[in-house]
Parts: sequence; C-alpha cells; structure tokens
Amino acid sequence: MNRLLFLIFLGIFTYMRNTIWENEYTLWVDVVIASPAKIIPHINLGNAFIRMGAFEKAEGEFLTAVAINVLDIRGHSGLGAVYFQKRLFHKAVKEFQLITKGKPKFPPGHNNLGAVYVELGLLDEAVNELKIAIELDPSFPDAYANLGIAYKKKGELKEAKLELEKALQLNRNNINARKNLNEVMRLLEKDSSYSQ
Repeated sequence: MNRLLFLIFLGIFTYMRNTIWENEYTLWVDVVIASPAKIIPHINLGNAFIRMGAFEKAEGEFLTAVAINVLDIRGHSGLGAVYFQKRLFHKAVKEFQLITKGKPKFPPGHNNLGAVYVELGLLDEAVNELKIAIELDPSFPDAYANLGIAYKKKGELKEAKLELEKALQLNRNNINARKNLNEVMRLLEKDSSYSQ
C-alpha cells in the first residue's frame, strides 16, 4: 500500500512540476521565488520577459540583478537591451558604455553600443565600436550587419555592401542583413543608372 501511495505522490508531484515548468516564464518565476537573492534567475526571467515583449517587467528583473551585483555585465546588458527596445537610447548608451569600459574585450558590448549609436545618428562612433567588435571576434555576423547599416546611413554604399555580404556569409538567415543588402543593391543600381 505504501508503494502505491508513493507512486501517486510522485505522479502528483510530476504534474505540479510540469505545470510550473510549462514554459520559460513559469520556470524562471518559480526559480526567482525559490532563490530571490540569486542573480541568474533574475537575468533569465528578464530575458524571458524581453522575448514576451514585457519590457517594464524585464527592466525590473535586470534592475534587481544589478542591485544584487552591480559588476555583473549580464544585468547591464539586459537593461541596455530593454532601453534599446523602449527607444531610450541615451539610457542604453550608458549601460553599454559600462560594459565596454568594464570588459573592453567583450565583442557584444561593442556591437550593442555601435547599434545604439547608429540609432542616434552617431555614425562615426558606431563604425568605431563595430570595428572593435569585429576585431575582437571576426566571426560575429551581427557586428558586420550593424557596420553595414552604419555605412549605408553614411551613404558609403560600397562599404555597406561588403559588410552586409560578410554578415550573410557568416549567417545566411540574418533577415536584417538580407533586407539591408537588398536596399543597398537597389541604391547602387540607381546610382549607376544615373552615372551612365
């Protein structure tokens, strides 16, 4: 009889765990409740909120993570991503600058800072940051794509084409690079038809 009760208990426990761990969000909410003073659950829950488009909630999780450990770049990176999505570019710049100063050899920090600079129209600064990201990691497709976009906005279409092609060589599924390369190709064709 005890064995049957144990099996029933295990079945109920499994059902409860499956309900809690139904998706990424419910999993990390459960972990945050169980371990509120640990940074990783807040980071992962913040990332889940970003994927859900719940940027206010994501911001709260990343602020909690930064309060737990102000030096952990994952919290600052998450905040930068939230501020970027909310179009609070000056706040995003501050977060990404903290990362590039604290970890100058971290390519995603330079890439993200460069992407924000593109949005702000600070194209020379963007090119500089994106070149640093590529120098640190020559196989970083997003950095090439963002550099191509920066060159496109500067009107340097041949350079834009080269960088966007490099991004697509590294990741054929980069939709943003493909879209921008198509735009650059149309602009180059238009340019060449005018010069004939």
